[in-house]
Amino acid sequence: MKLGCNTVLFNKLGLFEALRHLSWAGYDGAELAFLGGMAKHVELRTDQPYVDEVASMARKLGLGLFAIEAGGTKDEIVKLFEVASRLGIPVVAVGSGGKSGDPQKTEQAFAYIRELAESAESWGITLAVKPHVGASVYNADTALQLVQKVDSPSLGINFDPSHLYRAGDDVAGAALKLGGRIVHSHFRDCPRRAEGPGLPEEQVPGRGKIDLLAVLRALKDAGYDGALDLEVIGAFQYPLSRQMAIAAEARGYLNRCLQELKLR
Repeated sequence: MKLGCNTVLFNKLGLFEALRHLSWAGYDGAELAFLGGMAKHVELRTDQPYVDEVASMARKLGLGLFAIEAGGTKDEIVKLFEVASRLGIPVVAVGSGGKSGDPQKTEQAFAYIRELAESAESWGITLAVKPHVGASVYNADTALQLVQKVDSPSLGINFDPSHLYRAGDDVAGAALKLGGRIVHSHFRDCPRRAEGPGLPEEQVPGRGKIDLLAVLRALKDAGYDGALDLEVIGAFQYPLSRQMAIAAEARGYLNRCLQELKLR
């Protein structure tokens, strides 16, 4: 498994500086954020000068580009499939939308994901849907319902231990249940099952309550060998030194876990 980090952590920086800090922290690659008011480190541009510029940044820093996390309108997300294709980025990660426990909104959400999956397939991109607290897809069971209802080779699940933990799942068990449906992973810890994801420091792997070593072992057993992209939300007003501390601590912890599991 390779270790990446979502650039949303470095929301105050431009793309090159965000990538440079990830390189300094020792990451293998990055997930580019396109997240409205939180961070936008990728543009809706597909002209060759822009593609060459972004690719050159990553290459000079020795980083892979593992995914784009996309928020926004349907048209923006569809455009990001083209951007990802031009950049050689294999995965675009999204939430399902909708509302937990609401059958009508869930049907609408599934129909929306079906349309996105068709567009992703046309660009050779994998659409990774993250179970998210409060959304129509929020745990392992609803994630399986989605991939069974929307039968697309371009659709898979974005495995985020923190949201599954907050939904009440046994997270390692969820990894085994989802198995080959997992195509990407946002990886972070969580301090408690309720009351939100916790402070940014509490999302750092090893600081929360999730047995992440057991989760990584389950991902290994499930056959997942893609990227683990750290996604820490809420550090927007932190000084750069504090954001960097989060990135570096998380990378060190996860690297050691992967070494113990002989995945590095």
